Amino acid sequence: MIQNTKPPKVISPTIHATILIIASIFVVVITMACVFKVEVVAKGQGKIVPVSRVQIVQPEFDGKVIAIHVRNGSKVRKGDVLIELDATDADAKLNTIKSEITRLQIERARLEDLSLVGIEDDAIEKLESGFSALTLAVFNEGLDTKHYFYQEQRNLLAAETEDLLSSLERNTARSEVNKKSIKVTQAGIDRVNASLDIQRERLSAARDLFERGVSSRFTFLDVQEIFTTLEKEREIYLRELEEKQSHDISLKADRRSIIATERNRISKRKSEIEARMTILDEELRSAIRRKTATRLISPKDGIVDQLAIYTLGGIIRSGQQALRIVPADENMEINGLFTNADIGFIQVGQQANIDLHAYPSARFGYVKGSVTAVSADSIEVSEGVVAFEVRVSPVEIALRKGDLIFPLRPGMTATIGVTTDNRRIITYFFAPIVETIQSALGER
Repeated sequence: MIQNTKPPKVISPTIHATILIIASIFVVVITMACVFKVEVVAKGQGKIVPVSRVQIVQPEFDGKVIAIHVRNGSKVRKGDVLIELDATDADAKLNTIKSEITRLQIERARLEDLSLVGIEDDAIEKLESGFSALTLAVFNEGLDTKHYFYQEQRNLLAAETEDLLSSLERNTARSEVNKKSIKVTQAGIDRVNASLDIQRERLSAARDLFERGVSSRFTFLDVQEIFTTLEKEREIYLRELEEKQSHDISLKADRRSIIATERNRISKRKSEIEARMTILDEELRSAIRRKTATRLISPKDGIVDQLAIYTLGGIIRSGQQALRIVPADENMEINGLFTNADIGFIQVGQQANIDLHAYPSARFGYVKGSVTAVSADSIEVSEGVVAFEVRVSPVEIALRKGDLIFPLRPGMTATIGVTTDNRRIITYFFAPIVETIQSALGER
């Protein structure tokens, strides 16, 4: 009888140890993959810019360059004159407007003073004495007596005053004559009335004597004739009185007409002056702005860069960039461009590592920063390529390596890595599997 016996198993300690080590490593790796996380970083390219941005200096109007006070690299303060343009035309325009304004002011003062001392005062009779002297004294107040137009208007004011006085005096003289004539006529009426009273009694007595036959008819007719003559004379005097009274009313109307005509003339001319002054005020502001624009002023403290004008006498066009001012403040930020695939995961407040190309990160490390703004719309960086602008604020404005400090400067380029998420390592193993299963179970 044959017995089937199995050969004895030989167990190697090395195999057991190897399996155990591999299993341990696998467990450790899986555990680490489940526990540890890695950062998801969105990368973009950008450069350092001042927070207040580079200031472009350009003229508002065309002009000829007569002075250049700076050069590239010059440090300037806010308000410093950088470039001067020829101001001849601007000065001429400004002086012309100012001269016309002064002339109109002097003329307006003449009209106002003429009104002030009598034309708008009904009691002109009280001002006729010393009228010219009073007018000229008021006119002299607050005016540029050295201006050539001043003496002309002063003489005109004196002439107008004298002419007005002459017209009023002639009217007054005619009025006085008429008043005296009225008095004479009234005296004649009073005399005739007195004579009529006496003659009426005589006529009554003559009629009584004639009716009794004591007196002749001839005597009665003589008395009646005298009475009738007196009545007619009285009627003539009354008509003369009415005519002279009407003439007195006419003289008063003429006086009012003289005053009204002068008032209307002054009012019309003052309205014309005010309308012209309104236009000149606008033109004056424009001329002052044109004059001011002949001096290009630094808008901020900073350093001159990209000076484009070097020739005295050269022409610079309006809107042409003359130079740039790089602000000297220490507030800087990095403007970065990120692709459409990354922008959806970038949010304000996320941390970023800034790798400056001027200071390689392998030697100098990174500059820490945080996202401060994300653009709401994309910009076209090249034909068919768009990107989103992201602003990152650095924690420090310099890189430090030991005792050395390397400052950040406007214009330096950098690669920006924004930490958008923290992802467990294990998900990287399952992601392809999940993607494959989803693709296999999906339908077209």
